[in-house]
Amino acid sequence: MSERAIQGRHPVVSEVVEGEPVRVGGRELVPLVRMTTRMQRRALVGTRRVTGRGRGAARLRPIAILERSEEGERRIPIRDKTAQALGGFLLAAFIIPLLLAVAVRLARKE
Repeated sequence: MSERAIQGRHPVVSEVVEGEPVRVGGRELVPLVRMTTRMQRRALVGTRRVTGRGRGAARLRPIAILERSEEGERRIPIRDKTAQALGGFLLAAFIIPLLLAVAVRLARKE
C-alpha cells in the first residue's frame, strides 16, 4: 500500500482588529486588539483511505483604545505590566545564578 503525506505550512498571521465602539458621553471608545493566529493542517492520501486533520490557535492581546471625539482621534496605549514583570523575573533568573557562579569561583581562588 502506498501512502503520501501532504503537510501544509504553518503560517502565522498577525493583524490589528478594531472592536465594537462604545459611546461614552460625546466620545466613542474603540478597543484595538492584536490577533495572532497559527494554523496547522495535514492530509494523508493512501490507496485505501484518505485522512486529514488540522488545528489552530489564536491569541488576542489588547494593545490600545482609540478615542474619537469632536476634537479628533487619540490613541491610548495599553501596557502589559504583568508581561514586563515576568520578563524582568526571567532575566533575573538567568543573571543571578551566573553572578553567583562567578562569585563562588573567585572565592575559591583566594
